[in-house]
Amino acid sequence: MSELVTVELRLIEQSFRLSTTVEKKADLERAGQLLNEKFQEFRRKAPNIEHNKLVIMVALELTQEVLSMNKTLQEYSHCERLLCDILEDIEKAV
Repeated sequence: MSELVTVELRLIEQSFRLSTTVEKKADLERAGQLLNEKFQEFRRKAPNIEHNKLVIMVALELTQEVLSMNKTLQEYSHCERLLCDILEDIEKAV
């Protein structure tokens, strides 16, 4: 079983103490860094928008990116299966 550690992160102007595994600690910290960068990017683009609305906009953009990457991975997986089928057909024909 993985050892649990506590990580303190400053996310969108608030502090959080989160538990994670040693293996996932760096990923969690990187995710926090990305979240903060996106928030600051939105803050620069729209400095007069309410804090809560900016948070929602950042969440929406990051979710959209995840969905897009997932779709791309599914397409690659489909192509990989097709290529495997083609290779099997070639091997049978040879």
